[in-house]
Amino acid sequence: MTIQSVRKLNVVVVDDDPSMKRLLLQVLANQFEEQLNLWGFTDPHEAQQWMDQNCCDLLISDIEMPDIDGMGMLIFAKRRNAWTQVIFLTGHSSWDRVTEAIENGASDFLLKPLNKDELIKLVDQELERFIRWQTALRGRKTTAVPG
Repeated sequence: MTIQSVRKLNVVVVDDDPSMKRLLLQVLANQFEEQLNLWGFTDPHEAQQWMDQNCCDLLISDIEMPDIDGMGMLIFAKRRNAWTQVIFLTGHSSWDRVTEAIENGASDFLLKPLNKDELIKLVDQELERFIRWQTALRGRKTTAVPG
């Protein structure tokens, strides 16, 4: 998929495991080099500082982290940009935790250990959604009648 006349997506990856963060960034960079701007953080506080100053289109976060967990990241991101899509990584979350995340606006989940093909598929779906939204918004702006 190529993005034509649509800006690159800003993707924030947050995982307190540095090796998982590196793996996620590597897979995404290899597959979506021309379509994504990537930022990775092992410290959720640093990720939140970045999101305070920048637009996050897609947040990929571990759901279980010390101090600020994935739910805290989701709520933080959605308060700054309701359009932000969130994909959680989970290795052992309960069904109640998954349900809570969906109710709060999570887009999807990936189970650990990471399945690279599933990650690529989910991010590709988010790219398609972003293109649809941008196209619809552009069309709406050009067809709006001044009132």
